[in-house]
Amino acid sequence: MGIKDTVFERTKQAREALLSAQAAPRTRQNTGEYAHFSIRGDVNRIGPDQGDLEAYWDLYRESELVRRGVNIFADDVVAPGYRVEADDDELQAELEEWLSESAIMGGESHRDFSRVLKGIIIHEFVRGTAVVETVPMAENPDETWGFRLVNPSTVEAYTYDSQAVLVRPDDTDVDGVKTTPRGEAAAYGQWGDGALAGPFQKETVYLSQNDVIKFVKDPDTADIFGNSGIAPIAEHIAELQRMVHDLGEAIHSKSYPHWIFKLGEPNGDVQNPRAGIWPEEAMRDYRNEHKDGNWEVGNKDFVPGDVEVDTISSDVPEIEEILDWIVEEIIAGLPVPKYKIAHANDINRDITSEQAPQYERRVEAKCHRLEDAFTPVLREKAAQLGYGEGVRLSITLRIEEPREENPLRRENFDADAFATFAKGLKAAGRGDATAVVEPDEMRELLGLRERDGGDDTMSELSLNEAHPEVQAQFEELYGEPSLPY
Repeated sequence: MGIKDTVFERTKQAREALLSAQAAPRTRQNTGEYAHFSIRGDVNRIGPDQGDLEAYWDLYRESELVRRGVNIFADDVVAPGYRVEADDDELQAELEEWLSESAIMGGESHRDFSRVLKGIIIHEFVRGTAVVETVPMAENPDETWGFRLVNPSTVEAYTYDSQAVLVRPDDTDVDGVKTTPRGEAAAYGQWGDGALAGPFQKETVYLSQNDVIKFVKDPDTADIFGNSGIAPIAEHIAELQRMVHDLGEAIHSKSYPHWIFKLGEPNGDVQNPRAGIWPEEAMRDYRNEHKDGNWEVGNKDFVPGDVEVDTISSDVPEIEEILDWIVEEIIAGLPVPKYKIAHANDINRDITSEQAPQYERRVEAKCHRLEDAFTPVLREKAAQLGYGEGVRLSITLRIEEPREENPLRRENFDADAFATFAKGLKAAGRGDATAVVEPDEMRELLGLRERDGGDDTMSELSLNEAHPEVQAQFEELYGEPSLPY
């Protein structure tokens, strides 16, 4: 056995030992922040505050500023697309084809996997938790059909007593634990719409950790569910909506004032209904009609008095500065910088260029989290398709554009970066790049044609390969052109 195989085998053994080991925490994790918390035997039942979560979802749906910001971030994460890397080309193609029809979205099955990815990002930010069910096949429950997003408001978690650690699938003997249709210990329960006051036994769908992929935002030490990104800015969003509404009312009031028509003789005979005296009962009715803010723009009221008309109109307040401040506070809580949502009235180029790299790192980090979460599922799917362990371990999900073998032909090719690399290579060889890497090796590394021309034709080459900067640097390194003519 070679060194490479030995290292691989020992790494594999260490990984298997690590995965088979179980945690046994000694500290206790308690919190009173959940909507419901109860104990059943040795199992704790914990649920999120579904009222708050649905209120946050309503704010997301009703505020175009918030919805646009969250959706731009989600689009930026999934826009490049996804691909599967594997040592076996046939397996790679098979998994990518499966993913292209693996989602249930909007009540429709066989949707593309990218829609689940986008939904995860939105739900995690708005509701604080994104729950994805790995849907089994109807014909064979042990085989994965695909994925479906689950509203976390309808889910409760089952943990070991005071540990905030989800029940493991193989711990079916724990007192109070429920089991899934596959006989595993349930870590989650999801109830139907009929359970208005919470989960009931007859309606609860039990799921193990193997049935669920969960993403949580900013969890505390005892949190099973995450914290909504809407929560810190919820009051600002509501205040912005109120101010915009009130401003509209003020504008309408300015245009359509309140009219008061005084009719009749205020000092007339009370016994004479035509004298204009207002009966006490009528006054109460008028008062009750307008109390508690029951006023409309353009009201016209008729009250006793001489024939006289008064108009009452409001001024339109100057609220531009306070509105800008509220908008700034809301944008600060969104996952995108304000220049991304076209709210850049006072942002100069320096600030934009400073924010852009930070935002790109945030997008990249989110991509890595999604990749890490779904790669094990792809490897399990490969096992279901009959592939061996060796090739399964080479599987990785990538959320990025398909990569050309030749880096010079990629869309994001950076000629300046290549020039820097070339100069560094030459410096490393003390002026002779061949001391570090031979020309043919460099061609192979870059995916360029051999000097005899190979089987490629010029029409198959990208313009990047013939980029003047690339040719100049290659020729400076080796004294010969990058493209054989």
